[in-house]
Amino acid sequence: MGVLDRLPSGLTVAVLACVISATAAGSIAYGLGFRYAQSLGATDQANLKVTHAEQMLAAETANRVQLLQQVTRATEAEALLFDTLDRFTEEKRQLQERIPHVTTQYIAAPGAVAKPIPRCVFTAGWLRDYNTALGVPTPRPGTAATTSEKAAWPATGTDAELLESGVTAADILAHAQDYGVWARSNLVQLNALLDLQEKD
Repeated sequence: MGVLDRLPSGLTVAVLACVISATAAGSIAYGLGFRYAQSLGATDQANLKVTHAEQMLAAETANRVQLLQQVTRATEAEALLFDTLDRFTEEKRQLQERIPHVTTQYIAAPGAVAKPIPRCVFTAGWLRDYNTALGVPTPRPGTAATTSEKAAWPATGTDAELLESGVTAADILAHAQDYGVWARSNLVQLNALLDLQEKD
């Protein structure tokens, strides 16, 4: 026998009505609370999406500005580099025009008449040591060296190193111009890279 069987029938109906209405009220309250919480969650999620979108837009804008600044710096550095290399090329051209003048005649004293420069001999040993000082690699043992390579790399202490190399003062000056342009170009490029790195 159940608890409701012991109650008078009117009271049973009232208890059942109370239980049903309490259940219905709880269900309605649960449904309202669920929908309210769902609405709050949806609002919070929408607000979070807007916040994230704003943050992404701000980050994208900042990145775009930073990229444009880097591109501008790189473009300016490139223009400066090309201007400098053009200047080096012009300086080299001007020097090349003067080589014949400064390597073919000289004046022994102020006011004297210009005379042909005495013949200047550079030995093969001098040329070998000059190339060695510049870091020019020697022909590898066992490789077939040309006649000019053999002449440029005579063995130390041999008569071959005292032979005339055929190099003239004009050749050395022309080489110094090429080497100077190469060295200064490398320095300008290195400094431009360092400047860019410091700005970043």
